[in-house]
Parts: sequence; C-alpha cells; structure tokens
Amino acid sequence: MNHSNDTYQLTIDPTPQQTKPNKGNKAIGKISNQLNLVTGLTINELSTYVSQPFGYTWTGGIFNGSPTKDNWTQQSVFGLDFDNTNQTISIDEVLERFKKLDLFPNLWYTTFSDSEKIRKFRVLIFVDKPVIDKEFSQLIINGLKSLFPEADSACFSLSRFFFGGIQSHILSEIPTSTLKLIDVLSIQLIAEDGGRVRKLMGSFPRCSSNNNDDFGKKWGFLYNNYTNPQNLPDLTQITTQEGQEQIELDFDIAAERIKILKEFLKGKWLYHDELFGLATNLLQVKGGRKLMRETMEKYNESGCTQYTQNNFTLFTYLNKVNYPPIPIHRFSPYPEDRDIHDLISAAKDQRGKIELLEPIHKISLQEAEQAMRSEFNRVLETGEKGKIYLFKLPTAIGKTQLLTGSMNVTIAAPTNDLKTEISERMTVEHVISPKMVEFENDFLNRKLQYYYSIGLPKKSTALLHDIVDGEGYYGLNAADKALAATYLTQLENAVQSEQTVLTTHAQALHAKFRHDTIIFDEDPLNALITVKQLNISDLFKLKLMVQGKTTDLANIISLLESAIPSEIRESPVLTINIDELVDKAVNTVLDSNIFDFFAGSYFMKDAVNKDLIHYVLKKELSLKKKIIIMSATLPVPIYKKLWGDRIEIIDITDVTPMGSVIQHTKRSCSRNALNRYAKDISREVENTPVITFKNFQSYFQHPVNEMYFGNCAGYDKLAGQDIVVVGTPHRDNIQYLLTAKVLGVDFKTKDTTMTFQKIEYNGFKFKFNCYDNEDLRNIQLSLIESDLIQAVGRARTLRTNAKVVLYSNYPLRISDKFIY
Repeated sequence: MNHSNDTYQLTIDPTPQQTKPNKGNKAIGKISNQLNLVTGLTINELSTYVSQPFGYTWTGGIFNGSPTKDNWTQQSVFGLDFDNTNQTISIDEVLERFKKLDLFPNLWYTTFSDSEKIRKFRVLIFVDKPVIDKEFSQLIINGLKSLFPEADSACFSLSRFFFGGIQSHILSEIPTSTLKLIDVLSIQLIAEDGGRVRKLMGSFPRCSSNNNDDFGKKWGFLYNNYTNPQNLPDLTQITTQEGQEQIELDFDIAAERIKILKEFLKGKWLYHDELFGLATNLLQVKGGRKLMRETMEKYNESGCTQYTQNNFTLFTYLNKVNYPPIPIHRFSPYPEDRDIHDLISAAKDQRGKIELLEPIHKISLQEAEQAMRSEFNRVLETGEKGKIYLFKLPTAIGKTQLLTGSMNVTIAAPTNDLKTEISERMTVEHVISPKMVEFENDFLNRKLQYYYSIGLPKKSTALLHDIVDGEGYYGLNAADKALAATYLTQLENAVQSEQTVLTTHAQALHAKFRHDTIIFDEDPLNALITVKQLNISDLFKLKLMVQGKTTDLANIISLLESAIPSEIRESPVLTINIDELVDKAVNTVLDSNIFDFFAGSYFMKDAVNKDLIHYVLKKELSLKKKIIIMSATLPVPIYKKLWGDRIEIIDITDVTPMGSVIQHTKRSCSRNALNRYAKDISREVENTPVITFKNFQSYFQHPVNEMYFGNCAGYDKLAGQDIVVVGTPHRDNIQYLLTAKVLGVDFKTKDTTMTFQKIEYNGFKFKFNCYDNEDLRNIQLSLIESDLIQAVGRARTLRTNAKVVLYSNYPLRISDKFIY
C-alpha cells in the first residue's frame, strides 16, 4: 500500500528560521505564541518544511488553545531530540535500537546546532491513527524516554515543540501502528523496571498493581480507538488472564502444522513481532508459556539466539493485558502459514470444518411451489392489517410470477428498472407509479431531493404544484412545467387507483396508496435502515449561508465537534425553518446530505476523521397495511428485532435444487485475507465467471464486472451458467453497531469487538470471526448470509443444472457439500 499521500495532523509556525532562536530576545516566546496553525502534512511535506530554506517550528500535538499539556487533544507525530551534550549517540545507533524492536522511524533531520564535532539531530515517528487519549500519549513518551536515555529530557513532554533544522532525511513513508507502538514501549517500561508493571501503571494515575480496573478500561478504550475492525477482524477486547481455562495441546502436532513454531523450537531467532504473535497463541495453551521461555533460554545458552530481557518481559505484559491469539498468517514469514489462523485451530480443530447440528430435510420444488402459493393466498385472504409476513424463499422459486396475477395490491420492487420488468410480465390490469421527475432546472431537482431525504413528500408535492401554477421565482420554462404536471397526474392516478399499483421500495414507504396490502418483491431492508455520512464542515458552510438566527445550527455543530469518537449518541433535533434552510442548501456546494442527518436516529463520530459523522435512519412500515415481504435474502433476526410480534415467518428455503453449490470453507475469504491468496484462488477457478468484492475483481480472469457483493440483486444473465463466488462479505463495524442501536439492542463498549470463536447458528456449528454479544452477532451473520445468498443465487441452481463453487467460511444451508 502506498502511503506517500497520507497526511498527519500537527501544529506548525510557518515562519522561516535559519538559526536557532536566541533565548535572550524573547524570540522563543514569540514562536510559541505563533504556534497555532493546525494542518495535515505528508511525511515528504514535513521533511521539506523542517529543512532549509524553511526551518519551520512544529509540534506533534494538536491543542485546544495554546500548546500546553492541559490543552492537548491528540497527536500523530512523536519526536526525539538528540543534542549529545551529555551522552553521545549516532543516528545509526538510534535506528539500530529501534530496529531490534521492529520499530522504524520515518524521518530524521540535523538541527541548527549540528556540527562535525557534536552531532545534533531529531528523529520523528508517525503513527497510523492519532493518539486521542492523553494517558496513552504520555505512555508512549515515557517509553521512548526509557528506550533512549541519551535524548534531551526536555523533549519528553506533551507540549514540547521542536525547531526546524538544516537537512532532513526520509527513512520510511509507512507509519507505525499506534497499537504496536504502545505494546512495544509498554514492554520496554516493564523490562526497565525489572519485570514489574509500576511504570506502566504510572501512566494511568488511578491504577495500581493491586487494582487494575481502570487500567483494563483504558485498554478497552485503546482497542476501540486504535484498531480498525475491518483491517483487524480477528482481535477482540483485552481481558485479564486470571480465570481463563487453558487448552491442552500436542505441541509435536502443532509444530508439524505451523512452520514458524517448528522453526522457533529448532532454535531460529524470531524478531519482536514474530515472537509477540507466537506468544499470544502459546499463552492460550497449557504449558505454552513454559515451552516458550525454556526454548528461549536453551538457545540463548547455546549462543544460537540473543533474546533480551525485553523479549522475556512480554510474558508479564501479556499476563496483565491478555490478547486473544494474533492470527499466525499476520506475523509468520513462511508461505506455509498463510492460511493458518491460530495455533489451537491448526493443531486441534480443522480450520473450516462445518458441523451439521441436525439433518436438513429438503422438499421438492413442486412441494415448495405449492406451499408458497398456498401460504401466499392464505395471507392475502385472511392476513391481518399491521402484521408483517416474511416469505423466506429460495432464489428462482417463481415469486415474481406469483405476483404478476395479484389484484388490488401495491407491489414494490427495489428499483425502477425492476418495476418495469414486473410490469411487462403482469397478467392483470395495473398502474405504474411515476419515476421521479428530472427538470432542466437543477435548483428544483436538488430541492425536491432534499425534501424527500428528510421525509417531507408533501412539501415535494406542494413544490410541484407551485411549478405547475407558475408560482415562485424559479425561471422555469414550459418543458419543466409540463414535466411537473405529467408527474403529478401520474402520481395521483397511482395513489387513487384500485387496480394493482407497481412502485419502488422507497416510494412505497412514503406514498399513501389505497390498497390494504403492500407486497415487497425482494428485501426492502436497505430502504428501511440506511447508514450514511455527514461532514461537519458542510454544516459550517450552511451556517454561513443562513441569514438571521443560526443558534440552532451553531449548537448542533458544537455538539458534533465535542462528540467522543466511536460513541453512539441520539441525533439532534433541528428546530429552525426548514424551508429557509433548504433554499440556502441548494445554492451551497455540499459534500454530504445534511438533511438525512436531521431525520436520523443515532450518530457516531468517526474515530480517525474528526470531520466525519456516521448516522442511521430508520423508516417504519405502516400499521394500517398488511405487509408481505418475499425474498431469498431476508435477515430474519433484524426483522424480529425491528417489529417483534408483528412478524410472521413463512420459511420455505430448504428445497432440493436441480444444480449444486459446492462450498470451500478452509479460507475465510474476507477482504483482508484475500489480499494474501486471491491469486491462488484465481488459478484454481481459471476462466469461470467470478462474483466477488468490487475491489478484487482485477485478481480474476473472468470477473462479472457489473455484479459484486452489495450489487447482485435483479441480474438474470448468469442463469444456468457455472459460476464462482469468492468472499465473506463482512460489513463495516459502524454499520453493524448503528443498525443494532436503532433496533434497540443494548450493548456496551466491550461488546463491540470480535473474536474468532466456535458458534452455533442456522443449524451449523463452526468457527467464525464474530461478536461475542449474541444480538450483535445475529445482525452480523444475517447480513453476511443475505449478501452471499444473493450472489450464489445468480446462477439459479434451483431450476437449472448450474454449478456454483463458493469460497467462504460462512456456511449456507443451500450448499450441498463443504470442502475444508
């Protein structure tokens, strides 16, 4: 991955300096007062600005006011100042000491006072995620001080700023993992203190070695803020070792199956990252700690290895802060280990093994069709208003054909194109709701969209009537007026019609059609619950455009800016005049749809981008209508959480197909994992059409470009063809958590991380990377299953002899065989 364009927030004084400022003439105080420009710079840009002819002063901290410890808010760059006044050390010695711990600084530069006689320089480390907790930043500073006692003691301060210098040198553009830096320097502090954790606890004032409750909470905070669940999906929250039951394991078998363990036991010296990763695996196993320590001591004594006190100290650290096993493929350098997740599953459990809890009894296609027709007619004739009937059906069973003869109902399709396809197959008289009108006047298009986005369709209709009547100052032409008139006529005909009406999911949720029954063809969940983003900067732009009272907007901006990253909160209510706000917004260039945000339920500030807000919207299903939803991809647990007793499930999914689905489950096939072996799978599947993640299509010889996870619904071009589906479509953690919140799931911060664990779900027992919290896990698994079924269903194996080969470790009930 290219990091050359990555930017890091820091504070600078862009005043050129050619020499070190003189303490006697108040120059340093003046620079301190001018140190207030917060900017994002790449490593290359900062390298330029600290060198001549610039020599800018900088600090890695971001401050709420002047650069003081109390005003510190976050930090992405840490500096070390070596003036060599008391202790001499060279840049090569500094880099070698870092290297022994698998740490690699990014930049160093000579200071204004550097000379051939006395070398003076600064070394900078950039981290991949900003440190947003003062105590963790202080821990990093304390660890660096322990590692480099030769450095100027004055540089170990949260408020420290550094002058520029003469010449800079870029060492690496790859930032250091924030989490890794904290781990390594924590171990350094323990090693310096003879294996005790006093100095580590000292970074957390309320903690003591006897009571580490606050310490544990802080480490939970660390994981939530410095791990990315999408990139690090196999790690869970930190827990203490105490009380955990260790697993017995045959180490000989483990060594035969895991190359890095075998080499370690034979005396190969491991780098810090390798040793740390192996330790997290061995500490879960009975006798693992003893085996590792004795192996290190044995080969140290024979002279084959040079493990230091720092290496032995990692046991103390992991005992206090116990990681789950870090996946072996992440730290092992051996190709043989690239598919191995953890020591226990490799040596004891067969990775990818799927256990069937009870036999799946499948009915014939004819029986399934009869059951579907019978249940559908029952619901139409005797179903209750306010109830929601979920028809969970196999792909290609013929539900659309069933709908084409339905009279006096509203039928909602996912898109306008699918609505048109259904219309072409209808066997009864029907009316089609109009597609949203597009005017030549773009101002009107944006204003209509804003009204719809915030759930005000009546205002949209009123606006269209104004256009037809010629009211307002829109500068309209005759064509726009005619379009508005036609749309209103078609919409009125659809709303008032007693014939069957064909519409879209979105329109069915807000238009008041006359029928008592609404039938959703395919799952409407994406229209019912949507997770979107807002840029706080867009609210600033809007505030500048609104004349008069802006207190409400100012308060909301303040609320969002002060929000704690990753904390879920209720969305604020907007009370100012919506018409004035919309009029201003359509004349402002915005990067996000702010009005959806005001219609939302909950929001979460991004953990990295402080301008970014994630929010969730929830729409209701009418209590005055009988709701029927027919789909192969229904995430039933989510619907149960949404509407509880209103739900009735008609499950006809276990049907004998004509074709087959063969599933390979050894590899997880998540996005992260496919980075390692997508090319291997490509060689296995050769030229067979492949559906996968959009970003991985280029790995395969014959990707189906228009179809990918999240965009498979409605395509029939692959019906009857042999295809391959590659991937386990985990969604972003934010989507799971905001969805759970809007469903009313009660969860705590500790529930929001994942672990690779054995679970029982949907009739199977298997190991999977998922939440410990059952409600969160059900949401996660049901959405993954829906995306997989949608992709696999493109081949229409129910009615054709097609063969689908699926690569994923999430088992489907439609799979005929699991290969692991």
